[in-house]
Amino acid sequence: MTYRLNPQSRLLKGTTWQPCEAPATALRAPHTMYVSPAIKGAFAGIHRIDTWFGARLLRALTMHLIISGTWTHSVERGLYCVRDRSNNRGLCHQMVVGKTGLHAYEYRTSHPAASCHLQANPPPQGARLWLPPVHGALPPADSILPWRYLLSFSSSLPVRMSEDVVWDYAQHVNSGGVLPPLADAYIAAAQRARTVAELAPRRPGRYEVSDDDGLAWQVLVDRRIHEKPLVRGIRHTVGRFDKPVRRMRSPGIPFQVPIADRPPLRGRPGHSEHADPSSARCEW
Repeated sequence: MTYRLNPQSRLLKGTTWQPCEAPATALRAPHTMYVSPAIKGAFAGIHRIDTWFGARLLRALTMHLIISGTWTHSVERGLYCVRDRSNNRGLCHQMVVGKTGLHAYEYRTSHPAASCHLQANPPPQGARLWLPPVHGALPPADSILPWRYLLSFSSSLPVRMSEDVVWDYAQHVNSGGVLPPLADAYIAAAQRARTVAELAPRRPGRYEVSDDDGLAWQVLVDRRIHEKPLVRGIRHTVGRFDKPVRRMRSPGIPFQVPIADRPPLRGRPGHSEHADPSSARCEW
């Protein structure tokens, strides 16, 4: 699926926009800007990411736009527009903001993050120690924002994940230890889920895929809902399955009919061929 959105907002037509500084009220507390559920849904849909994770990335994006974006102002409409442009691919992100700078009315982009030509390298070791929650305190002022890399990473994934899967996998990998920050937990789970989801058939259905680490991953394939399969749960298993892919009659009740042989499973935790070495095994 390709998203081709006109970056010219309907709210921006038919009026004069003048360059300006960011509203003082927005700069004073960038994390307090109200972003509607509709914008969160549009953001997740455009970039083909899970809504729960997109909400956290959108908060980081909003904070970044407010501080470093290019602002224009319409006196007659009492609106602001803030933009983040890529030199190689036009408009990356644009938000239309109310006159106080505390309410976002619209989000636009000219392309999903998966096809963005702007380079987004993984942050250095230890730089992904935070990702703003939907509600909560701001990160330290000198932190390196990981949102652009995480947005590109999640948008490019061929699979989606529930939030429970991310933390369940983190608990499995860090059994008895301190759980990693959300950004690192998400990357680790996604690298494994991507490999596991490749084993699931493409025809619609619910499947359970077992891996070499004693985990069974529940995968939902239904293109009427979304083009990407959804990993919706994992559970510990006893022993190994000779035929690791099983179709499920309903959540948690697999058919006892094997439908695939066990191919070699690539990308063991911390050793994925696509993994960022700094995220393979984090120190926390």
